[in-house]
Amino acid sequence: MRLRTPFLAALLAAACGGAAASDRVSVMGVDRLSGALSAQEVELPATDLSAVRGPAGMFTVNGASPDCSVRRKVNGALVARTVRCVTLLGQYAAMERARQFLLSAGAEALLPAPVLADEGAAAGLHYLPAADAFALGEGPEGARVPAGLNPGGVAREMARRQLRGVASEEAEGIALFLGAAAAADPGYLASSEPGGDPVGHLDLSRPLPAGAPASAVLAGALWAWADASGDLVGASRAALAAARALSGAADPAAVLSLVADQLVGAERDQACAVFRARLRATGISACP
Repeated sequence: MRLRTPFLAALLAAACGGAAASDRVSVMGVDRLSGALSAQEVELPATDLSAVRGPAGMFTVNGASPDCSVRRKVNGALVARTVRCVTLLGQYAAMERARQFLLSAGAEALLPAPVLADEGAAAGLHYLPAADAFALGEGPEGARVPAGLNPGGVAREMARRQLRGVASEEAEGIALFLGAAAAADPGYLASSEPGGDPVGHLDLSRPLPAGAPASAVLAGALWAWADASGDLVGASRAALAAARALSGAADPAAVLSLVADQLVGAERDQACAVFRARLRATGISACP
């Protein structure tokens, strides 16, 4: 696929320079503050860089293990020798960033899953439950951030794997929220849409239209509370704990009740107020 000019420029920057400590790896990534795509130098512990495999996943390209030899830049940091491998290591780094966020929120330390980076795969990272694997494709063309490097989108798919034993609507809603928490952005999906999101349909902080799916209602309520509390990791921890407590399919009110039940005092009062406002209902059993 043809690379857009800003993306190509950033790839070349990753291969050519930037100050950092030694034993770091130069990759493509999204800056945590600006949200811009840029060359970054990150640590990827316990990772076989040449094969692009480690705790976050085990990459294959069109059925074969990649061959990504690396070299040292003048500042001592490592960088892949080809643009394709700079991209692959950036996508791996995005998965490792998501994994670290989920672990900080109390997620299970799962064994690494296969990551099938094949030509023709849909843009971005997608969890395949039947295979317990991920599919990874480049693009989409015209998006501000490639979907495979989108911190929130990658975290959402990593969360889907964590939640594979939870009913689909509840898992989808919690995973959608966890992506927003990992990116610290309720509209994280828009940056990987070619036309963006001019009317805010992908923004969890916006009021939902009538008939919105239960997953969006749940994710929006969780984001509203996390934003109000100012503790994205704590809210993510509560959401994952609620998911583990689910015994079957449940509506958003039941899931939010499991979240609120973990809180006490003013924290519970705040959460209950936000949940009631977002659901426009009082059927949250932990919020009498």
